Amino acid sequence: MEEDHRKVMYLLNFARSLALLVNGPRRQGSCSLISVEANLEAGREAGSRGDIVIVVDVLRFSSTVVVGLACEARSIIPVRTVQEARSLYKRDRELVLAGEREGIKPRGFHLGNSPTEFKQANLSGKTIVMTTSNGTVALESSKGAKSLLVGSFLNAAAVSTAASTLSRDARGISIILGSRRGEIFLEDFLCSGLLVSNLANKNHPMNDEAIAARLAWMSVRDDLEPVLLQAAHAVYLESIGYGEDVKFCSRKDIYNVVPYLKADRLLNLAQPR
Repeated sequence: MEEDHRKVMYLLNFARSLALLVNGPRRQGSCSLISVEANLEAGREAGSRGDIVIVVDVLRFSSTVVVGLACEARSIIPVRTVQEARSLYKRDRELVLAGEREGIKPRGFHLGNSPTEFKQANLSGKTIVMTTSNGTVALESSKGAKSLLVGSFLNAAAVSTAASTLSRDARGISIILGSRRGEIFLEDFLCSGLLVSNLANKNHPMNDEAIAARLAWMSVRDDLEPVLLQAAHAVYLESIGYGEDVKFCSRKDIYNVVPYLKADRLLNLAQPR
């Protein structure tokens, strides 16, 4: 555990450095980049550049979306607010309401933002309306992207392969972290490092944040779960009863699912609609 603690402190120092970097001037140029970004404005900029965007919110939006589509949900409609979700449900009672505020399922919702809850539910053929504190906001900010994907540890290999293929006709790949007011979550930083590691052999140059994330991932890749369990948001989720979600979300490459945004909803890229 002492070694795990040292690793966590090392990674948090990376994350603090990243927090300073993201507010500095962005690099300009015509080269295709792999970028890691921790502010929502960067998602808008990536869209305007024509980048492929991967939104990462490991705990728990990204992971829950992957599980929902793996459980054969027809689609997932991400919305920013609880009220917007309820309004859609009033118009169509066949919809499934899912989401959270402060990690807790809103009143009247069928499901929380929980991959283990989704696994136990009958979602085949269903359309889910989903709102979360960070993930759906990050997704909304990046809607102008050439292609908008959702990544997590659970589908890291699949989403990396898809992004690499799609990027042949794009300027670059931007990984947008599901941050809150610019705050960096360790789990998202590490996952972005895994994605960068998967993509790095494609000879893309990287921004400094991507280099830092890849180094961070390489330092913990053999000890992911114990490190992740010490992350601040993981500790909070365990305190409100979602410790099993954290452990589940730390599993790597167990789904060959690539959520992508088409119009207003997320579909599985492997199953064209």
